[in-house]
Amino acid sequence: MLVAAALSLGAAVGIVRFRDPLVRLHAMAKPQVLGLALALAAIVVAVWTWTAFWVVLPVLVFQLFLVPVSTHMIARAGLRSNDYRHEDLLVDDTED
Repeated sequence: MLVAAALSLGAAVGIVRFRDPLVRLHAMAKPQVLGLALALAAIVVAVWTWTAFWVVLPVLVFQLFLVPVSTHMIARAGLRSNDYRHEDLLVDDTED
């Protein structure tokens, strides 16, 4: 549970500290999902019943499916509102 809390805290610090939405995506998605997975695993180990496992499993599955969608939507919103640094991009595939 301490590792899960540390990963979630690291994700929160990354979201606050980084300068634009495109840079925040990595800090938002990866440690937050792993932190949630570790916290859910700690819950299952603490309770140690099949009921806890079947309650926790859909939460983890939905998180794993919806985090890429939410990060994609944040990236699109950042690109459409020009809320990113052009010089940080190596190639901008959205330019026509």
